[in-house]
Amino acid sequence: MTGTAVAKEAVAGQERLQLRAFVADDETRAVVEQVVGDLMIPAAAIHRGRIEDAIQLLGRLRSPRVLLVDISACELPLSAVNELAEVCEPGVSVIAIGDRNDVGLFRELINHGISDYLVKPLTPSLLQRSLLAVVEGGGQHSRQTSRLGRIVAVMGCRGGVGATTVATSLAWAIASRRHRRVVLFDLDVQFGSVALAMDLDPVHGLRDALENPGRIDGLYLDRTLVRHSESLWVLSAEEALDDPVRADRDAVGLLLHELQSKFHFTVVDLPRRMDPAVQQVLQTATNFVLVSDLSLAGMRDGMRVVQLLQATNASCPVTVVANRVGEFRTGEIPKAEFERGLGRSIDLVLPFDPKHVFPLVNAGRPVASGSGPTAAALCRLADQLCGAKSAGRGGLFAKLLARWS
Repeated sequence: MTGTAVAKEAVAGQERLQLRAFVADDETRAVVEQVVGDLMIPAAAIHRGRIEDAIQLLGRLRSPRVLLVDISACELPLSAVNELAEVCEPGVSVIAIGDRNDVGLFRELINHGISDYLVKPLTPSLLQRSLLAVVEGGGQHSRQTSRLGRIVAVMGCRGGVGATTVATSLAWAIASRRHRRVVLFDLDVQFGSVALAMDLDPVHGLRDALENPGRIDGLYLDRTLVRHSESLWVLSAEEALDDPVRADRDAVGLLLHELQSKFHFTVVDLPRRMDPAVQQVLQTATNFVLVSDLSLAGMRDGMRVVQLLQATNASCPVTVVANRVGEFRTGEIPKAEFERGLGRSIDLVLPFDPKHVFPLVNAGRPVASGSGPTAAALCRLADQLCGAKSAGRGGLFAKLLARWS
């Protein structure tokens, strides 16, 4: 595939391919082309390159269901595999192709989540067996470990502290600056303002899923998610105020798992209440962002929320954000006193910045997309949540979600 073809693909909707291959030599490319034709794989792309080229391209395009990468001449193959994991979305199966007939390397690659390792020279029958085994989930490939996306839960200690502003900015920054697939989930289906903050219309269907776990599947997400940009989607609703919504805890768990299997990050804007749905998110979250102002009520409720999270999800890292600092100078608690009452340090201070923030909010744009100290600080927080660009630990990829269609 030429550079022009890749550019056209990036613009043309980014439909997910069944197979994408990166091979370093013509002989291997010919074998891959033959097998793609023999198996009649409907959507495939074959590139000239190695794993480094896959990392670069998949930072901009959707990941395929199956990925072939050439690790020949790679000095640090395990590090490269870990870096590949950072740009691949969940639901990818990876087959590595190399020139080292090394049992130790094979075992390490499998332990890092690679589905199979094939040694050159590649034969059509060998590659075909490997692909079919991955698709069918049989044999050694059943050892493949799941890699799910991360859940970032955002909650305000009290109303009006700017939790939605933080949530929308984090989702936008992770999607736009780090090129990850992100879904922004507003769990407040009656008073939530995520769709309003992103200048989108809320959709019907979220309530039905929250009250009926059996309605949740991949097709449901395709119908309900609203696309904000190439890599950012929004899940929200605006239900009538005179008809209470009774979210089922199991339904929330199933919905989160479905989102984790399709997106790098699920950013959840939590309502300020502790019903079973919110508790389910808190127990599942991989990161928690607590937003408060420097008020007595914020300090008290922040302490209570942190204590609850420690009791229910002790391994979840907590980030405390003090927002709109300086808006009411005479009524604010000193930062040091606030931290003593909270029982921990404030991680990020966002100044009251009406000049830069209010025009963006009124225009339905995330604050992080603008300029000024608040936007810069929110972008830094998003980078911290993503971690170092080359970092990666543990298993890599989830099992293939579906067979060839």
